[in-house]
Amino acid sequence: MSWDLVIRSGRVVDGTGMKSFTADVAVKDGRIARVGRVNESALREIDADGCWVTPGFIDVHTHYDVQLDWDPLATPSSWHGVTTALAGNCGFTLAPAKPEDVGWLAGMLSRVEGMSRAALNEGLRFKGGSFGDYWSRFDGKLGINVGSFVGHCAVRRWVMGDDASEREATPAEIEAMQQLVRESMQQGAMGFSTSQIEVHVGEDGREVPSNHASSEEIVALASVLAEFNRGSVEIIPHSFAQGYDESDRQLLKDIYRVSGRPIELNILVPNPHHPMGWRATLDFCNEAFEEGIRLHPMFTTNQLELHLKLSDTFVFDEMLAWREALTRPEPERSNALRDPAMRARMRAEFDDPASRAISFEWKGLEVEAVADPSHASWIGRTVPQLAEARGIDPLDAFLDISLEENLETRWQTRLDEVARQFIHHVVATSVVDPIVMPGSSDGGAHLASFVGADYTTRLLTEWVPEPLTLEHAVWRNTLMPATVHGIENRGVLREGAFADILVMDPDRLAVGKVRLVKDFPADTERYVVDAEGYVASIVNGQLLLENGQHSGALPGQVLRGG
Repeated sequence: MSWDLVIRSGRVVDGTGMKSFTADVAVKDGRIARVGRVNESALREIDADGCWVTPGFIDVHTHYDVQLDWDPLATPSSWHGVTTALAGNCGFTLAPAKPEDVGWLAGMLSRVEGMSRAALNEGLRFKGGSFGDYWSRFDGKLGINVGSFVGHCAVRRWVMGDDASEREATPAEIEAMQQLVRESMQQGAMGFSTSQIEVHVGEDGREVPSNHASSEEIVALASVLAEFNRGSVEIIPHSFAQGYDESDRQLLKDIYRVSGRPIELNILVPNPHHPMGWRATLDFCNEAFEEGIRLHPMFTTNQLELHLKLSDTFVFDEMLAWREALTRPEPERSNALRDPAMRARMRAEFDDPASRAISFEWKGLEVEAVADPSHASWIGRTVPQLAEARGIDPLDAFLDISLEENLETRWQTRLDEVARQFIHHVVATSVVDPIVMPGSSDGGAHLASFVGADYTTRLLTEWVPEPLTLEHAVWRNTLMPATVHGIENRGVLREGAFADILVMDPDRLAVGKVRLVKDFPADTERYVVDAEGYVASIVNGQLLLENGQHSGALPGQVLRGG
C-alpha cells in the first residue's frame, strides 16, 4: 500500500498522556492509518528523527469568527500549532442575525472584543441569516478546523431587538430564544456561550444583551443542549474575579443540572484586589466536580501586558464615567475628557479598583509609542513620572498627554516583580490541576491590546519537564479540550482519527517576538507573536505550514456538532 504521508522516526506523544514512544505515523485519506512501524512508501515523507510528533493543538476560547473572512489560517494561533479552534465565546457571535442587525452586532464585537471597526466594515462579508448560513460560507475555505458556539447576545438581539440591551426577557421571549438555540444546534453549533461582566459594553455604551438576562433565562437556554446530548456551555459569570458569589455558584450548578453538559469557565484570573478569588474558584470547581458537576476553569500561561489608546480601548469600560466619555463619537469624546467635572468622576472611579476585573495602578502604565515624533521623550516614562514633570495629577497627565495627540498615544501596562510572582504562583497551581484547561487566548480579539495565542507553545517551553511531563502538557493542549467540548476524533494520534498532526523540533521550540503589524483590512493594526520550532503542521492529512510557511493548501473543515 502507498500512503499519502508518512512521518518517520519521531517521538510520538499521542495526546492521551501515555508515555511517548518512537514510531512512524502513516496518513491516508485525511485520517491516521497507522502508528507504529511503516515499511511502505508514501507520496510525501517527513523525517521526524529527534522531533516530537503530537496531535494538533486545540484552542477552545477564540473569537476568530470574523477574522476568517480575510485570514483563513487564523493567525497567529496556527503558527503556534493550533489546528482546531472554537469561536463564538463569551456570548458573542454574528449569527443568527437579521440583516438589519448585522451592523449592530459588528459594532458590539468591535467594542467588546477589540476588533477594528474599519477592518470589520471592509472585511466582513456576512449580510445576515441563520447560524448555519454564517458558517456554510467557510466550507472549503479554511486552513484550520473551526467550530463555534451560538452566542447569547445574537440570539437575544434577534428575539428582542433593541430591548435586548435594556431589560429582562418575558417568558414568551425566552421560549423564542430557546427555539433559536435549538435551530443553531441543529445547524451544527458546538454549544451555547454567554457572559455577564461589566467590562462587556457595546459600541453604543450600553452593557451587552447577555448582561441583562436573568439567571432563569440563561438556565432555560442552556437546557436546550440536553435535547441533543452533546455540546458544552461557555460562560463568564458576573463575579468571576471574586471567586463566584452564591448566586453565580447556584447558576452554574443549575446550568449543569438542566443541560448535563460540561461547562467551560473563563477565566481563572489573578486579581490583586481579590488575591484569593482564583483559589476560591478552583476550590469550588473541584468540590462541584466531586458532586458530579463538570466545571472546567480555564487559565492562561501568558503574563499579559495591555496596550491601549484612548481612541479605541475597552479596558476602562467597567467604570461608568470612563465608559460614558470613551464611547462617545468625536469631538464629543475629547470634549468630555477635558471637562473638570467628568475628570473628577473618572478620578474617583479609578482610585476605587476593588470592584473591577481589569485594574492597574498609574505607576504600572507607561508610554509605549507616540503619534508625534517631537514627543519621543515621553516613551518609556510612567504616568507618575510624566505627571511630576508637569506638576499635575496623574489622571490629568494621562488625559492631557492623550488629548495632545488626538488620543493616539499608545500606552502599555507593566507588571512589577510582585505581580509576576503572583501570576506565576497561580499558573503553577492551575497547570497541575486535573480539571483546569489551558487557553483563554482570545485569538482574533483585542488585537491592539494583547496577544495570547502563544499559550500552547509556552505550556511546552516553560512548564515542561517540571512540573509537567511532556505527555501531560500535550494532553492539556489536545485531548483534554477535545473531550470537554465533544470534538470527536481529534486531539489524539490513533488509527481512524483525523490526521491533525504537529512535528516539532524541541531544540528550537520557542515563543518569538511580539510585533505590531498592519496586515488587516483598512490597513489596521494588530499584535502578533511569532513561533519557532514547528517543523510541520498537518490538518486533515494535508501540510498546512512547513517551518512556519503556508503551503497554499486550505484543508480545514467547519466543525459541526452531531
